[in-house]
Amino acid sequence: MSKADVASERKEQIVKATVDCISKYGYHNFSMQDVARTAGVSKGIIHYYFLNKDELMRFVLEKVSLGLEGQFLKNINKALSPVDKIKVFIELAFEVVQKTREYYQVSMDFWTQINQKEDVRQIISKHYDVVRGYGQDVIKEGIESGDFKKVDPYEYASYIMGAIDGISLQWLFDHENYNYEAMVKMASSELIRGLQK
Repeated sequence: MSKADVASERKEQIVKATVDCISKYGYHNFSMQDVARTAGVSKGIIHYYFLNKDELMRFVLEKVSLGLEGQFLKNINKALSPVDKIKVFIELAFEVVQKTREYYQVSMDFWTQINQKEDVRQIISKHYDVVRGYGQDVIKEGIESGDFKKVDPYEYASYIMGAIDGISLQWLFDHENYNYEAMVKMASSELIRGLQK
């Protein structure tokens, strides 16, 4: 294995351990030692790759965001029609929350930092912009093909993401009593109906 491969694998190991620690202890309450213990490496190894906790956190946030963005693009491109693409966009957004709950919880912890850390706000803003852009492109395509009525693609994509975040947050706060599947089905149907002629 090359040095670059070892470094990449080690960083992945550290990222996963960091996500686990944030999920378990919260953004403010974990230490580099917690990450080292969870990753099964020395604290020195972590500092070899990351100068401090803030640098590690930025890297984790960017890595998680890029991974989710890649999933969106890959799955949307598999669908043929704008209607199928918007269904995939909505379903995948809800699915990401449910299947990778710890990542979504970590994102929520990062949200608490946007007033104190401009770099964190910018990373989150860029992530939302990229994902919103995928939805916006699909909506534009649907309008041009005549499948969707004329709406403002940016506003409607923002509306979709707002509905997804709102439903997802309620489920995270009360997952034992909140019927996520029923709400996802209802929201998906209504969001798509709002676009169709």
